[in-house]
Amino acid sequence: MSQFNLDQSKCNSCGSCASNCPLGHIEMNNYPQTIPETSCSSCGHCEAGCSEGAIDISGPNLEPPLVNISSEISPEDMGNYMRNRRSIRNYKKNTIPRKTIEEVMDIVRFAPSGVNQQPINWIIIEDPEKVKVLAGLCIQWMEELVESNSPLAQVLPMESLIKVSKTGSDPILRGAPHVFIATAHDNQGSAVTDGVIALSHLELALPSFDLGSCWAGFLKMASDFKPIREFLGLKENEIFIGALMVGYPDCTFYRVPKREKLSVKYI
Repeated sequence: MSQFNLDQSKCNSCGSCASNCPLGHIEMNNYPQTIPETSCSSCGHCEAGCSEGAIDISGPNLEPPLVNISSEISPEDMGNYMRNRRSIRNYKKNTIPRKTIEEVMDIVRFAPSGVNQQPINWIIIEDPEKVKVLAGLCIQWMEELVESNSPLAQVLPMESLIKVSKTGSDPILRGAPHVFIATAHDNQGSAVTDGVIALSHLELALPSFDLGSCWAGFLKMASDFKPIREFLGLKENEIFIGALMVGYPDCTFYRVPKREKLSVKYI
């Protein structure tokens, strides 16, 4: 549980903390104070919005706040960065240093989540050989579906993917050296949405480290396959939300590809 701490010697009673609190947990009575019958989500909006640094939200798992973070990114620069994002399906064999992975994930952990529950847990496969095992288990899942004449095997080109895998190629995880998987417990409210948001943050953060990624759709489809769950060590109440294959791109893109015009309805 977090605790609201106020240094009255710094507080100017501006009330920004009360107005910024999404749960109405703070009220002004000369100085801000918490309302006992309400709850705090530890979102830190009061702390972040205090110009005087008078508020400290403390808790057993909370780290000191970051201060004076510049957000001066022009719309043009942001637009160019996001439009240049590409799904990477060709990777170098180089593995990513643990330190770099930790730097990336230190960005990702700030992704928003419903009521700041922060429900997402991560499985990061560092060993490329284990990535190969995981890809093989996906192929095994496909083989069983083909053998049982599953309708899904008719919709997706599973027989072709199985055939390609027999040549030594990896049509599932594309030879990526790493896989990043978002999981959560199945009783955590908006966890699935939160996980997709976190994965999207990861995807957008990676190019700034000269890394690339691609959404592992086939792995997601196969994620309830018992051998895969056992390989990943997933408990019965854990859900597999999604995954990205990650590595250093072994390809170069020179322009932004065309996209259809936006479909939007203004009301």
